Amino acid sequence: MKLTEAQVKTLRAVLRAKSRPELKRAFALIRSADDRALLAAALPAKKKSAAKKAGDQLLRELEQTLKPIMGPAREKAEMLVEHLAKRHRRKLAFEPKGLADAARQLRAKFSDEQISAGAKSLVTELAKLYGDRETVV
Repeated sequence: MKLTEAQVKTLRAVLRAKSRPELKRAFALIRSADDRALLAAALPAKKKSAAKKAGDQLLRELEQTLKPIMGPAREKAEMLVEHLAKRHRRKLAFEPKGLADAARQLRAKFSDEQISAGAKSLVTELAKLYGDRETVV
């Protein structure tokens, strides 16, 4: 079997820095193994997209607690900040860009337990105000 110029060029580009004994071992391995095993060994493993990083526990809790509130995370964060300011009678002069930003800024003033309790009380307060409405289907 004769190699074309393109094949020779590709082999030289890939195997340029290898010595003759290394090339012989590589060719023997290629002859003995099947394509699937060679590709699995040569290519990097695929990253699993379903595996989440262990993130901020408070942030995950806030997301779950505020899930019933329909709207973007920015609005939820603003409502949480306003609710905590009113509940603890403090002035909080910042506008969060999202729940993560709100949690980070609120941690400077409150503990994680206070923030979590504030989110729960916000949801219950909104449920009292708007929960008994009848919907027309």
